[in-house]
Amino acid sequence: MTNARLSIGEFSRLTWLSPKALRLYERRGLLLPDAVDEYTGYRYYVRSQADRARTITLLRRVGMPLERIGAVLAATGAQRRELLADYRLETVRAHERALALLDGLAEDPTAHTQGGGQQPVDLAVSIRETPERPFVARTVRTTAADLPAHIERCAAALSQRAGSAVDTSQPLVVVYHGEVSWESDGPVEIRIPVVSAADADEVEAAGTEVVVDVPYAEVQFPTILRAFDAVRTAAARGSRVPEGSPREIYLDGDPFRCQVAQRFRPGNAQDRSPRTSPS
Repeated sequence: MTNARLSIGEFSRLTWLSPKALRLYERRGLLLPDAVDEYTGYRYYVRSQADRARTITLLRRVGMPLERIGAVLAATGAQRRELLADYRLETVRAHERALALLDGLAEDPTAHTQGGGQQPVDLAVSIRETPERPFVARTVRTTAADLPAHIERCAAALSQRAGSAVDTSQPLVVVYHGEVSWESDGPVEIRIPVVSAADADEVEAAGTEVVVDVPYAEVQFPTILRAFDAVRTAAARGSRVPEGSPREIYLDGDPFRCQVAQRFRPGNAQDRSPRTSPS
């Protein structure tokens, strides 16, 4: 009886997964039916698939994206444990940032806002020269909700493509070429640094940028927006002219550090043009 085929309704009752969820997992290749009737299109499952279905349910319950669930299901042994440990660490850090943000709001409800049109406060802006930077890149359109998954997926693919040419001494850079919000899916460019122009898709020229260190609790949307506001304001101050698009810079560490930067050049006020960022 353990190999007897179950209809999608029967399997749904066995696993507590709705038929809609089962169809989604089938489309994503996570849980394929044991058989599909070629005439009616009815899906059939077997009881031995219930453990896989429950694993998917548990991983979804802790918020793991479907793409990462697929990787976990495909892995075994030490590799699976490593994937789960990586996601656990990311989840803990995200929770810590959320707690830090809530603690800050409890102490001062206006600490992370810009009410009344005031300029961002408490973020120290500095200026630095940047060297020529060769990189490989991929541009995607994404909303704020899907941004972390896109960054992770693109960074992994780019690192694999670049191989030994990846310059591990330089940071990951995410450049915002359009508006990114809960509703807007602007173009975002993910850049992985490489050691030479011969290995690069492009080479960014040396230049000057304003930069802020983002407080750990604010490395998330929408609180990170005040860092973008700070560099946007600083890059347009006096005779400065913003140049190119704003970017996030991710520095290795435990926990990681994030900076937001905006390039600029000397110029006249009439030369200025508006730039985009997450908003």
